[in-house]
Amino acid sequence: MALNHQLLQQNGQTMSEELHPLEEITSIFFVRHGHTPATEMGLLYSDPKLELTTKGISQAAAAAHYICCLSPDVIVRGSAVRVAQSAAPIEELLNKKAHIVDGFEEWQVGDWEGRTYLDIKKNDPDQYHAWSADPINNRPPNGESIADLCSRIGEALQALLANKDYAGKKICMVTHSGIIRSVLVHALGMPVNNFWRLSIPTGSISRIDYSQNFATVHFTSNRPVT
Repeated sequence: MALNHQLLQQNGQTMSEELHPLEEITSIFFVRHGHTPATEMGLLYSDPKLELTTKGISQAAAAAHYICCLSPDVIVRGSAVRVAQSAAPIEELLNKKAHIVDGFEEWQVGDWEGRTYLDIKKNDPDQYHAWSADPINNRPPNGESIADLCSRIGEALQALLANKDYAGKKICMVTHSGIIRSVLVHALGMPVNNFWRLSIPTGSISRIDYSQNFATVHFTSNRPVT
C-alpha cells in the first residue's frame, strides 16, 4: 500500500509539472472531518462543538495514514472540535502542529441547526418551500446562502494561496464538506448551482493543485480504507 501511495504521489507530481511547466505549484489535500452523530441522523449542522463518533475517529485515523504517505509540508485546519479531532492523528504521525486558519467555517444553517430537511418541510412548510425554490441564493432563517458560502470560501482560499508561507507547498487542510464543495466549484469554474451535485463523504480526501492562474483537480472523495 505504501508503494501505491508513493506511485500516486510521483504520478501526481509529474502531471502537475506537465500541466504547469516552470510554474510554482501549491498542492492542497482537502480532508473532510470524520463521522459525527449529526451525520448519522441526517441533521443540518454547523455547530463547532460537535465531536466525532467512534466511526469518525476510525475514519480520521485512516485519512491520517494516507496523508502521511504524501508527506505534506504543512497542516491547516478550522477551529471546530470535529475538525481538530480529525487533524490530531495527522499531526501525531507527521509530528507537525496544524495551523488554525480563519474563514473556513462550515455553512451556517441558522435556525435550522440540528434539524432535518424532512422536519423542516413538515413543520415549517413556508420556510422550506421559500428556501427550496432557490436553494443556492436563498438563506435558512438567520443563516447564509450557498452563494454566500462559496463567496466567503473563495475569498478565504485566495488569502491562503496568497500567503507566502504556503506558496509552493503541499498543504493538508482538514475541513468541512461545504468548504470542499465550494473550492471544487471555484477550481472547476462550475456554476454555483452545481454545488449540491458534489458528494464529499466523511473522512474523504480531495486534491487540487494551484498555479498562479490555474487549478487542477486530481481527485475527489477518495475514502481510505478504515
